[in-house]
Amino acid sequence: MLIQGVLLGISLSFMVGPLLFAIVQAGIERGFRAGLAVAGGIWISDVLYVLAVFYAMDTLVTVTAIPNFKLWAGLSGGMLLVAFGMGSLFFSRTPMSGNQTEHISTLDEPIEGGAVRHRRTYVAYLLRGFLLNTVNPFTVFFWLGIAGGVLAPNGWSDRQVMIFFSGMLGTLVVTDTLKAYAAKRVRRFLTPEHTLWVQRGIGLLLVLFGAVLVFRVL
Repeated sequence: MLIQGVLLGISLSFMVGPLLFAIVQAGIERGFRAGLAVAGGIWISDVLYVLAVFYAMDTLVTVTAIPNFKLWAGLSGGMLLVAFGMGSLFFSRTPMSGNQTEHISTLDEPIEGGAVRHRRTYVAYLLRGFLLNTVNPFTVFFWLGIAGGVLAPNGWSDRQVMIFFSGMLGTLVVTDTLKAYAAKRVRRFLTPEHTLWVQRGIGLLLVLFGAVLVFRVL
């Protein structure tokens, strides 16, 4: 079970999609902790879905069976992606230098309100990751597919199911952390102008992902 969970987690971590770009964008824009905050929001969302699959599978199935659920979920997720992408396209700012990022990273003592502002920024990144993953209809049907295609056929006990999910989520935590760290490292080699173009490029990709999602559900 553990190996199956790890392998599934690895396959998911290499999927190119809006979640990957959101982590990379935050890492390039604000550094490692921002990328990790986006990833943290995704992890919280995934844990909630795991709990829903484990304890409230009937409720999850009932919700997805609501008429036009896929349509409204797709529209909501697509518009959210477009909104985040448009924000990156038109409101990207020149990132702080590496020294500034490291200086505020402790967040122990507010310096002229700076630490408080950056703490709020990290909360915003956390919320971004949570919403992108939760509202995405792919996530909902992915977890339903896991329940119907992996858990049900194997007939695992509760303990075995938790081992499977632990392997899967643990792998995602490790790989997402590496993505955020890699984005920070890449950021060191980019000039402020290049960083702005990268942010806007990722913003455009998010807009395209959102538009495709809306088009598909329509």
